[in-house]
Amino acid sequence: MANIALLNRCNLMCPYCFADSYTGKENEDITLDTFLSLLDFVSSEGCVGIIGGEPLLHSQIDEFLDILSRDYRFYRVTIFTNGIFLDKVINKLSSDKMELLVNVNSSSDIGKSNFERMVKNIHKSIEIMGKDRVGLGINVYKKEQDFSEVISLAKELNCEKIRVSLVIPHNKEGGSIKYFKEMKKTLLNLYKSLLELDISPCYDCNAVPRCVFDDEEMELLESLPFENQLEREIFLGSRSVCSPIVDLYPDKTATRCFGMYDSLRVNYEDFESLSDLKNYFFKEIDCRLVNIKSCDTCTNCYKFKTFSCYGGCLCYKEKINDRRN
Repeated sequence: MANIALLNRCNLMCPYCFADSYTGKENEDITLDTFLSLLDFVSSEGCVGIIGGEPLLHSQIDEFLDILSRDYRFYRVTIFTNGIFLDKVINKLSSDKMELLVNVNSSSDIGKSNFERMVKNIHKSIEIMGKDRVGLGINVYKKEQDFSEVISLAKELNCEKIRVSLVIPHNKEGGSIKYFKEMKKTLLNLYKSLLELDISPCYDCNAVPRCVFDDEEMELLESLPFENQLEREIFLGSRSVCSPIVDLYPDKTATRCFGMYDSLRVNYEDFESLSDLKNYFFKEIDCRLVNIKSCDTCTNCYKFKTFSCYGGCLCYKEKINDRRN
């Protein structure tokens, strides 16, 4: 699924934001013409993500949602939002193709009033859209992070699944494996809370490799419920890989994903299809970085040798590659 960024502005300044290299440093909202052009470009996949910044800040968001609802080429439209402005567009989300993924930030990060408004809007969205089309996401970004608010909300909503994203730090000097091990205790505490509520976790990206966890810790992970076999394999480290998602921006440029935003940007109009663009990023980024070891353990690792584990986000390997050059 490709993502269309409607703008680069956000109403929040989250301390962990992985997109801060993009948000706020350019001042451009997508035009209607560019939006329609991008829909044509990504329509072959039948699904599209709507991102920002905070996409619901766009002045033409109502019009964009109407267009997406009517466009027969798309069977799924996922809106990635912090949920604070959902009340302004809820009447545009009744189409069965519309899905929400709400990033649940704590009240300490976004303020009590914003948190309360977000929770209220999530409830409203579920009333209109149904529980199956409203998802919650957790960004894990600091040691000993307090998940009590999002866990309480998940329990209140009787959630069956939550997206977990281990945020990529601003400083990647230590490497991915070192970072994973530093954050392991925090992740395991979260997983124990999810297990108690029988909630299925899934990684958004930056999947943690199997080698990070010892056998006892793996027993906990293996006891978690999973929505399907693929998500189970990804979560347990059997497939710690990713493929180009492609994020498309208002200035008509495209990147492999947010994690590789600073690595390579191209004009999507130089490519005949979304498939061609994905293949280009795979050739120029994935093929260039995949053989770089995340740590010494990779040397004799079967998963590394068979390209079934990247050892964390490729942006870490980009950093290693930069140091080598």
